Amino acid sequence: MITANSIITESLAPAVTITGLALLLNGVNGRFSTAATRVRELNRELRTSTSPTRIANIRQQVPLFMRRIHMIRNAVFVMFGALGLMVFSAVSIALYQLHFVKWEMVPVWSFLGGLLLMLLAVIIETYETTLNLRTLALDVDNGLEQTSSKTASSAHPPSEPLLVND
Repeated sequence: MITANSIITESLAPAVTITGLALLLNGVNGRFSTAATRVRELNRELRTSTSPTRIANIRQQVPLFMRRIHMIRNAVFVMFGALGLMVFSAVSIALYQLHFVKWEMVPVWSFLGGLLLMLLAVIIETYETTLNLRTLALDVDNGLEQTSSKTASSAHPPSEPLLVND
C-alpha cells in the first residue's frame, strides 16, 4: 500500500547526495572567488610594477589563473547539472510511487547520471588543483629570485635557506 510516508521517505533518498553536492558547490564557489580576486590583484600589480622580472612572472601567472577560473566554472556547471538530476531523481521517485511514471528505471538512471556528473566535477577540480600548484610555484620562484637578489647585494646574507626542496 502506498502511503504518504513511503513516498516522502523514498523521494528524500537522494537528499544526502544533494546536501553533499551543495557543500561541494560552496567550496568550489569559494575557489572561484579567490582565483578571480587574485587575477584582479595581479592585473593591478602589472599596471604599477616597474620590475621586468615581476612583470614577466605576472604574465606567466595570469594565463594559468584564467585556465583555473574556466575549469572551476566548468566544474560548477557540471555540479549544477548533477544537482538538477538529483532533484529530478527525487521527484521521479515520488511520481513512480504515485503511478504517474510507469518506468521504474527513470529515478535510477537520473540518480546515476547525477553521480557521474559529480565524478566529472571532482576530476575537473583535481586537475584545477594541479594548476593551482603551478601558479603557486611561479609566485614562490619569483619571491625567491627577488629575495636572493636583495640578499646578494646586502652585506649580511641570511643564515638559513628560505625554502627547502624535498
